[in-house]
Amino acid sequence: MKKSILLLAILLLSHEIYAQDAAVKKLKAASVNEIQVDTTKKPNKSGWVKGANFSFSLTQVSNSNWIAAGGDKFSLSTATALNAFASRKWGQKSWDNLIDINYGLLNTTTLGTRKINDRIDFTTKYGYTPKKWKNVRLSLLGQFRSQLTSGFEYNYFGTTTKRRNSGFFAPAYVVIAPGFEWTPNKWCSLFGSPIATRWTIVSNGPYSYAAPGGIFNGNVETPLATLYGVNPAKPNRGEFGAFVTASVRKDIFKNVTYISKLDLYSNYLKNPQNIDIFWTNQFKMKVNKFIQVSYSLDLLYDDDVKNPVDATHALGLQVLSTLGVGFTLNL
Repeated sequence: MKKSILLLAILLLSHEIYAQDAAVKKLKAASVNEIQVDTTKKPNKSGWVKGANFSFSLTQVSNSNWIAAGGDKFSLSTATALNAFASRKWGQKSWDNLIDINYGLLNTTTLGTRKINDRIDFTTKYGYTPKKWKNVRLSLLGQFRSQLTSGFEYNYFGTTTKRRNSGFFAPAYVVIAPGFEWTPNKWCSLFGSPIATRWTIVSNGPYSYAAPGGIFNGNVETPLATLYGVNPAKPNRGEFGAFVTASVRKDIFKNVTYISKLDLYSNYLKNPQNIDIFWTNQFKMKVNKFIQVSYSLDLLYDDDVKNPVDATHALGLQVLSTLGVGFTLNL
């Protein structure tokens, strides 16, 4: 059964190779998002439980409106991903840290080098469980999400020029949220905060426009910050609202694991009915100790993110789909 599933995945990927440019080569991508701490590991002498997962695989990536991808709709590549965690519990206190880094490049003779995926996601959470409380603890959560390098809008205003539309800290999302965490079992947790603060940060730098002064071939350019709902005259946009995050990591079949993380945010100060959504889903099928098949689907919606082509309208739902077959190593 394992060999049949692996063969099917390889055949699907092989079929897509012929639909791509024949010169696709030297590619790097990323995909995995380990949501929860590996409970099978034992604490070290200082009480910390640490671990990491590294993967390298052949990956097919497709996206719709995924602005960090730089505009490509479909691509085939190899993939690398690194995910790490560190957790410590002492008495009624706990401290969990998770980091997920994803990055990918596509290199073809017709398109040159383009980014197909780029995400850095770090979460830290301090918790305290009062006496007689069961499965519920008081927590303070901090979250940071951005990307590593610049993304571009290609064929800018119908020309061959590319314009930077994203980058490191462009944007970056920072959340500070005190609240309650409920863990009814080992594979599921739910955190909620009614008083969460979030900042959207955009570092304009010298690359906000494709042309000096923001006039490109007679066209007025939209400032980079405006694309993410930030006033260009300010370094960031602050929000105050409710934040909820849910995590799941469960074996649904033998050697098949489902991993999911859903973040929801409502800004009390502006259109609280418009809920910002970041939802990542992944299915992992372990063929043997080193070979793994994975599929991930990421969904992102923020009505403050504008369409680069028409900044008067929201970009809409961003979708990123990744299928991979390859090598994985737990550290």
